Amino acid sequence: MSSDRSDVPAEPSAFGQAVLIGMEIDGVQRQIQHLTDLLRELRRSRRAWEAGAQGERDVVRVLVGMDDAGWRVLPDRRWPGTRRANIDVLVVGPGGVFVVDVKNWREARVDGGRLWRGDEDAGDELRKLTDQTAAVEQVLADAGLPPTEVVPLLVLAGRRGAEQLDRVQVTGELDLTRNLVRRGLRLEPAVVERVLACLDEACPPMRAAAVGTRPVDSPRRARPPRPALTPTAATPTAATPAAATPADGAPAQDGLFSRDELWRELVDAAAREPIETWMTWLHPMQARLVCRRSSGPARIRGAAGTGKTVVALHRAKYLAARGDRVLFTSVVSTLGPVNRALLARMAPEHVSRINFTTVDVLAVRQLDERGERASYQQKIAENHFWLAWGRVGLPSVLGRLGVEPKYWLDEIATVIKGRGLTSFDQYAELARIGRSMPLQPTHRRAVWDLYENYERLRTARGVLDRGDVLLRARDKARQRSGGEFDAVIVDEVQDLTCVGLQLLHALVGDRPDGLLVVGDGQQSVYPGGFTLAEAGVSVVGRSTVLARNYRNREAILRYAQQVVAADSFDDLDVAGERGRRDVEIDRLGGEIHEVAVTGPAEQASALRADLVDAHDGRGVRYGDMALLAPTNDAVASWERILTRAGIPAVSLRRYDGTACDAVKIGTYHRSKGLDFARVYIPDRNRFPRPRREAESDDAYRERAALERRQLYVALTRARDSLWIGLREPAVRAPVATLTTYPPPHSV
Repeated sequence: MSSDRSDVPAEPSAFGQAVLIGMEIDGVQRQIQHLTDLLRELRRSRRAWEAGAQGERDVVRVLVGMDDAGWRVLPDRRWPGTRRANIDVLVVGPGGVFVVDVKNWREARVDGGRLWRGDEDAGDELRKLTDQTAAVEQVLADAGLPPTEVVPLLVLAGRRGAEQLDRVQVTGELDLTRNLVRRGLRLEPAVVERVLACLDEACPPMRAAAVGTRPVDSPRRARPPRPALTPTAATPTAATPAAATPADGAPAQDGLFSRDELWRELVDAAAREPIETWMTWLHPMQARLVCRRSSGPARIRGAAGTGKTVVALHRAKYLAARGDRVLFTSVVSTLGPVNRALLARMAPEHVSRINFTTVDVLAVRQLDERGERASYQQKIAENHFWLAWGRVGLPSVLGRLGVEPKYWLDEIATVIKGRGLTSFDQYAELARIGRSMPLQPTHRRAVWDLYENYERLRTARGVLDRGDVLLRARDKARQRSGGEFDAVIVDEVQDLTCVGLQLLHALVGDRPDGLLVVGDGQQSVYPGGFTLAEAGVSVVGRSTVLARNYRNREAILRYAQQVVAADSFDDLDVAGERGRRDVEIDRLGGEIHEVAVTGPAEQASALRADLVDAHDGRGVRYGDMALLAPTNDAVASWERILTRAGIPAVSLRRYDGTACDAVKIGTYHRSKGLDFARVYIPDRNRFPRPRREAESDDAYRERAALERRQLYVALTRARDSLWIGLREPAVRAPVATLTTYPPPHSV
């Protein structure tokens, strides 16, 4: 019997079953492969984003290390005009505002005026960065910042080198700080603060930026150098090796800037600015001194070039900014208008709260208030000294000491009246600080007789001398219950008289942050001296010694030190300091040109030629150069010589701190407190002046030591180079010789 089985599904064969299962396996495997590929892509993408974020964090760490130098870093800020788009980093500092985009690309090069990532044109990244920059420019227009001070900066993490693509600067991370500081000092601190306030409002943080430990606190290992940006000539599409040398010839660094390297770059950037900008530049190491609180009178001292006056100026600005009425004073008449102009460049909004004047002008103002101005007749008073000298001085033992009569005029002015002495007993027992020529009791008695005779003649005529004016002003200030100043800053304090400092002390007393005295006994250019104890000023626990020279290059400092190396000196309460001081040097190199000539005409010709060559051939601004001479007559002569040669020149008598393209000409005395890139010292070997006929050994030693200090002041005005004229006897045909010391090192 047959049966019909057509309605029953047929069972697959074993082979068929295997095929079906295989198809399912293939499907699953394809899904697994797809998911694996997707996972791999996601992981690769995550690594790329993480690498980019790490590169951004690395760059931010580098930039944060610049905060001690006045730079501020704003990471991950909102792109103005958008809701969610961000700007990697904004950097604001003395060199301007930088809109920074960070790329952590494995392959990057600049070729044919275009940016490439591998074989892909990365022009879109440049356009995005310029769009961000345009948005920031619009925001900062409200802060009064010109668009030229906003710079788009593309940073390639881990690389070095620099290129300019249209407006965008492309730089490697390892050269980032160097390229930033090379823009110099373009924004004043007050402008930086306004810009920061504007950006904080318009570009708020996108998130809490994770900024790692600052490099200065926790140094990182230097990463292996990666290729530079600029392609080699042999392979225009290949990246240049990391050993490529920067454009300035300095060897490439293997790692990031250290703090010291950054600061040296900042010093060099400041040195490229006009000399007036240089004279206001405060080294970050000294910034803490500016706002230090003081419980009473304080003192800052240090060798030439250690930044004392710069600290004092910034201190004045700090005090004025907090509302104090400040007196900034010295005895050098040139410094008042110069310092006022310098501070006006730094903080125009605060300069009106600071009174820049000399101690003498301040004292004369006291006479004006009492209606006694007409009594101040210094020249007539000195005439009475000469009368007294002829009557009682010359016939006495003083006339046989081999000392110029002016020595005794200075003795009365600085030692007797400068200390406010009222009796011979006081003078007989006095330690004559700053006057090394010994006086026996008979000599002192004769000096006092000369003084009393001079006083009788002066009083009978009804005239006052400088010492009288200071004494009266001091006594009046002591009688006042409250003064017109909250703080007094005294620059070049070593050149005051004791009474002069007592006057300034009386204006503010011992109040906190009241009196700051700044100076250096080795730079005393006037006869006499005193101690702080004599003046009644105590700075115990409030005295700072600056020991690092930021101005002079090494060769110049060493040359100047040779002049005073054998001379000890007194520095107010510090006696017997040795002439060759231990000073750290911040700037290496330096040039000294010693030119031997046989006469004034040859010297004038050589000096004029070098001035023109320095300006035309080496790019030194006329306004950054100075010619210094020991006397006013010599200054007038040199001013005529330069003017006739068509070289612009201005006397330091007329210089007011305003930048001008003219060589400054002045005496050693008037150059105090000033800096110049290049200084000319004609007739260097004729100063100190030779010993005079009948001049005693003691008198010559004291005078020569004073004149060496004056020459030391003139030499140390030079920042980068010195031209020294040496007048020698004509033993052969006139020949100018040149001695050049090593040029500045790259640091």
